[in-house]
Amino acid sequence: MVSKKSPKQDTSSRAITNLYLNAPDIPDEWIDCFQGSQSDDGIYTGLIQGRPTADWLVYADSPPMFAIAVMLSGRLTGAFDGAAAEVDLQPGMVLVMSTEKSVPCRDRYVGGADFKMCYITLPPCALQRLTGYSSIPLSGKLLQDGSLPGLGTYLGVSHAPAHLIRTVHDILSCRIQGETARALYFRAKTLEILAIVLEDVIQVQGGRPLPIPSDRNRLLQAQTLLQNTCERGWLVETLARAVGLNEKRLQSGFQAMFGMSVHAKLTQIRMDTAGDLLLQGTPVSEAAYAVGFSSLSHFSKAFRTAKGVTPKRWAMHSRPYPDVS
Repeated sequence: MVSKKSPKQDTSSRAITNLYLNAPDIPDEWIDCFQGSQSDDGIYTGLIQGRPTADWLVYADSPPMFAIAVMLSGRLTGAFDGAAAEVDLQPGMVLVMSTEKSVPCRDRYVGGADFKMCYITLPPCALQRLTGYSSIPLSGKLLQDGSLPGLGTYLGVSHAPAHLIRTVHDILSCRIQGETARALYFRAKTLEILAIVLEDVIQVQGGRPLPIPSDRNRLLQAQTLLQNTCERGWLVETLARAVGLNEKRLQSGFQAMFGMSVHAKLTQIRMDTAGDLLLQGTPVSEAAYAVGFSSLSHFSKAFRTAKGVTPKRWAMHSRPYPDVS
């Protein structure tokens, strides 16, 4: 007979999927600690609360996201695969993570004591609509930094300001019963937490003014075209025509939204795509051709400039997750 999951387990499993892709062997006592809700645009507000008896060790992929986690009680340690530093999230601290692509990670949720952590996840598209950024490099007074800047992957821990803790408690103590009103309240508090983190924790500084909303949509379309067809020899003129912008607005829009020129963004996408192919076992020559390079030496030089290592050395970093069975 096949056992069926309870509605609570189904909801919790969806909550865990917001943090990890294909997380294996999730202990039931940890599944029971997860709860939360997701808005139509993919923004998720969750809570992990309980007193599990044993640690939960996770080796999995974290999906592309911007994430904020505020620890009220308990302990969580974690690191990206390949990072030298591990972060240690304890009560009164806030963790911030920003990734534009799936990243292997290893985390340990410490059991044997009360555990209470509020977290928020935003897919890159939601972050970009709200802030103009698809990922946000971390700055400010970080206590711990486990980032891999060369991969566009950021992870840091800082003290949680008192008003951030208060806002989290506002969510936890919400007494609004009506479904629509409660959803609006959670949405407002979630955006308040995001604003506090951007202003007081990682100190995102204002740069170029963001493009007007109609231009932002076309710029996102342009980025998608580059991502889906990075092997093409895109010219600024051709890309601008494809999305209905003039060249000047396309270039200035890329600088404002992505912090780089069209050419630099295309190069970044090509190198990230090639890096993924190499880790999957694709030969260097095939990876180079797949992302639009006809010259292997030109590709190798560009890859080393972007990643800090040669394509062959990069491919050697590929390894399976440890067996934790």
